[in-house]
Amino acid sequence: MSITLSRRLFTTREFRNMIETGVLGEDDRVELVDGEIVEMTATGHRHATCVRKLNHLFQKVGDRALVDVQNPLGISDGDDFYPDLALLKPRDDAYSGTIPQATDALLVVEVSDTTLEFDRTVKLPRYAAAGVPELWIVDLKSDRIWVHRKPLDGDYGEVFEAHPG
Repeated sequence: MSITLSRRLFTTREFRNMIETGVLGEDDRVELVDGEIVEMTATGHRHATCVRKLNHLFQKVGDRALVDVQNPLGISDGDDFYPDLALLKPRDDAYSGTIPQATDALLVVEVSDTTLEFDRTVKLPRYAAAGVPELWIVDLKSDRIWVHRKPLDGDYGEVFEAHPG
């Protein structure tokens, strides 16, 4: 006898409603990927330190951008990510009452300690398709930053590596 299981995919609206109503709480480290709720990996000390240093560095942009750390960014109707850091277009209301969208981002940074493959194969094409103009993937294991610019058809037209120094 075979059993057929049906999967239920969610929209970003449904996902956010689950957060707002408490179905998903602050301790639930999850993102929405292709309509599926997926667990995010735990944050280690190297990852946390890197995010803190980036946040400190990007505070120097002043009023030219809003620095957003590990907050939701709407990507598509089935993708809601929590990038480690985003520089958003400045707004007087600081996006009060709304979730910033990919079109609001100037730069998105994903810090990868154990998630490099996921960030490169799953998140990167979705950021590019959504029009995020620049994506950095900080590879902590290899001590480099992959810089992606010029989104085009789910990929980036310009990619280069930055190393220390």
